[in-house]
Amino acid sequence: KNGRILTLAGPADTSPAVMEIRDIWKSQSSLSSIFLSSAFSDVIFNDKLRSEQVVRAFKRTSSTGSANKDENLISVRLTIENPRVEPGHVMAVIGSCTALGNWEDGKVTPMSGLNYPLWEVEVDVPMHQMPLYYRYVIMEEKTKKVLAVEQGESAHKVEASPQDLEESLAVMKITDAGGKTCNRCMVVVNDDPDPAVSKNPLFKSQWRGAGVAVPVFGLRSDKGMGVGEFADIKGLVDWCRKAGLKMIQLLPVTDTISHSPSDERDSYPYSSISVHALHPMYLRLNDIEGLSAALKADIEKEAKRLNEDNYYKEAQWDKDLKTELDRPIDYPEVMRVKTGFLRRAFKEIGAKVMESEEYKEFFDRAEFWLRPYGLFCWLRDFFGSANPDEWGKLGTGINKEKLMSMTDEDSEFYKGISFYWFVQFLCHEQLLDASKYAATNGVVLKGDLPIGIDHDSVDAWYHPHLFHMNKKTGAPPDDYSEMGQNWGFPTYNWEAMQRDGFSWWRSRLNWMSQYFHAYRIDHILGFFRIWEMPSSATGGLLGRFRPSLPIHRDELRNAGMEHQIDRLCNPHVKKHLMERFFGHDWMRVKNRFFDDDGYETFKFKQGLCSEVEIEKIVEREGSCVGYKSKEEMIYNLKLLINNVVLLRDDDRPHEAFYPRIEMWKTTSFQELPGDMQNKLRNLYQSYFYGRQDQYWADAAMLKLPPLLDASRMMVCGEDLGMIPACVKGVLEQLVIMGLKIQRMPAPGESQGKFGNPDKYPYLSVCTPSCHDMSTVAGWWEEMPAHLRKEFWNVLLQRPGDPPHKFSTEIISMIVEQHMWSPSIWAVFPIQDFLAMDHHFASPNPRADQINWPPNPQHYWRWRSRISLQQLMQREDFSLRIRQLVEKSGRLGGY
Repeated sequence: KNGRILTLAGPADTSPAVMEIRDIWKSQSSLSSIFLSSAFSDVIFNDKLRSEQVVRAFKRTSSTGSANKDENLISVRLTIENPRVEPGHVMAVIGSCTALGNWEDGKVTPMSGLNYPLWEVEVDVPMHQMPLYYRYVIMEEKTKKVLAVEQGESAHKVEASPQDLEESLAVMKITDAGGKTCNRCMVVVNDDPDPAVSKNPLFKSQWRGAGVAVPVFGLRSDKGMGVGEFADIKGLVDWCRKAGLKMIQLLPVTDTISHSPSDERDSYPYSSISVHALHPMYLRLNDIEGLSAALKADIEKEAKRLNEDNYYKEAQWDKDLKTELDRPIDYPEVMRVKTGFLRRAFKEIGAKVMESEEYKEFFDRAEFWLRPYGLFCWLRDFFGSANPDEWGKLGTGINKEKLMSMTDEDSEFYKGISFYWFVQFLCHEQLLDASKYAATNGVVLKGDLPIGIDHDSVDAWYHPHLFHMNKKTGAPPDDYSEMGQNWGFPTYNWEAMQRDGFSWWRSRLNWMSQYFHAYRIDHILGFFRIWEMPSSATGGLLGRFRPSLPIHRDELRNAGMEHQIDRLCNPHVKKHLMERFFGHDWMRVKNRFFDDDGYETFKFKQGLCSEVEIEKIVEREGSCVGYKSKEEMIYNLKLLINNVVLLRDDDRPHEAFYPRIEMWKTTSFQELPGDMQNKLRNLYQSYFYGRQDQYWADAAMLKLPPLLDASRMMVCGEDLGMIPACVKGVLEQLVIMGLKIQRMPAPGESQGKFGNPDKYPYLSVCTPSCHDMSTVAGWWEEMPAHLRKEFWNVLLQRPGDPPHKFSTEIISMIVEQHMWSPSIWAVFPIQDFLAMDHHFASPNPRADQINWPPNPQHYWRWRSRISLQQLMQREDFSLRIRQLVEKSGRLGGY
């Protein structure tokens, strides 16, 4: 992607007869490769005038006229690959020859950046001035002011002599049609400022930047329609420029509409029905060109209604967060209104738009995903469900011939299907416009790559062979989710994906790269191994890692436990447990759900050892114990289903097994003899923390490189959770930034219970919170008293007892602590920035939490209390953040 460029062609009387190339080898694992990504080379360091500057610079410089053998000159071309040159600046050279200024002050030779990030200059050096000594500098292009000079004990040195090449010249006489001969010799030197290969450091400090994280739907503006829109990104870019922030990190913006009509279940941004299609919710309808005055007036009226502060007539309560929300999104109403207006827009301008050259160009590039997506959406609305199981014969998949037939312009379905194509074109135009605006203003737009896709999605329907449709994806239990997480996504069939060179992933990332300059790989641990549950599970306790090396029957035999396999693999339900869970009416539960298994032990009735089935039955029939609610009944029955010690392998159920996560918490484990518990703990430790590491590292190295090669976007990986020891090494080898969150320190990186930002590695993104947890203010107030005191005394180095309630001063200290970290990027949720200010801070920080991970059906409806217009008006607040960014060394410079 970033190879060297060497021009060899040219007239025989001017092109060198002999070229000596002196190159260097640099590992792809070099940290400097980050700066070759589009985030830096196309945005942060992009300079539109650079190509004009450098054409002037790349002229061969000679102090004595044209080169010929009699003048005893040698041509030296100096090249250096350095993307880290800010707009308005250029690379230049100072040196010991006349052409390079003879080390005189003010005499600096600019280099050509025509092939940026490769900088070049060519000079003719008289032999009496050889050897040539030189250093690279960075200077302002207009003023010629030098901003950075290479350090080091000795300058670069070039030694060369035409006499040494006489023999080669004799053999390689090159003449043109006129019989002219060129005897000129050239030495090409390729240098690099990377400290890994250079003894002459150019930079005094490592580059670091700061950014803001916010979901598009959470942006509030005066022009919105009850929700943030793509056009609002431009307003956020304007604020970032004021505040000195160089990156905007977004949540996924792909289409998630799996219900017809769309409702709050579709608010989950990680549950994509297409990895390419954008969500229509983010369209700014009044920015669509060509709409009638009547339609524009209706749009304006509805936008005002949905955007009013007093839109809700009653309190909006979040049952997961257990708090009242502040003017959240009314997702179903927003979708109802916008969909209606889009259909009216399609009737008015659809035909004209689809005849335009812009649309045709878009369709030609997007056809591979747009045709199946349009048909999928039409079928979803026709059947009232995105579940292909409810579509009859069409639900089992569709081949390309059938797809082309049903989406052809002469098809009876064409008008309905092409509506979705029209909408996607509008989405594409508006997001692309926002992306270009961000890049022009030096702000990186960072997208999010969800780990999974919705079970009811066009990708699973059209490419079913790429997924394990009978499995579900999730995460093991943690401090935030005792039952684990079950996202409901099918798992990937990596073997099938590998057979076609990971083309599905490549096209996905290639398409994404036209909008984003960087991306976050959601749950990157899933590329090492994914937490996989059976389709009958609703939680995450019955999961196991895929791929992984199982416990074999031989191991159980050697441990003297082979005769206990059935006991360990089946739910262990005893009478005393039934009495504990269901009280004196436990027999009612037993009769409805269980059969006798002898010795006061019970087993689930046929087909009922399923969390999915249990939920359906209890929701339909209610609780069979009067003093137990349906929720309590479901919870307790699930505990019994999960009361196992080992899980059987699907393909080898009698030969291969997996330990149930946190098996020691089950009564099945607790009622085993002590020696057997110890043996099982040893097998557990081996499975999770011993035998898998190299296996998982190999798995990641098979999958991740093709993703990285698919685009030039900068890559970050969300590596939180149960982190294998091999992850750190793989991410470093691939130069992928990991995520550091203070309250979730990685193994070996904690100071007490917390991570210390001062100790974070450079190759990381640090942040005090994220969308899956409380904000810093919310975290401060929910922390146990002893942990709050530890954080106050140790991390913030404040004496005495800390205040229970958060303050803007505390938030500011934590934000500043992260700003000063060594991490290349410090990114802050906008809620944490706002909490630094008395006027912007939310009086109820719990309402600022976006997601509640334990509930995969959580209603995502957070919207910022503060509008972009209010943010822009507060010059003092923007200046305060900018000064913090500058003081901590994150505003730029060398």
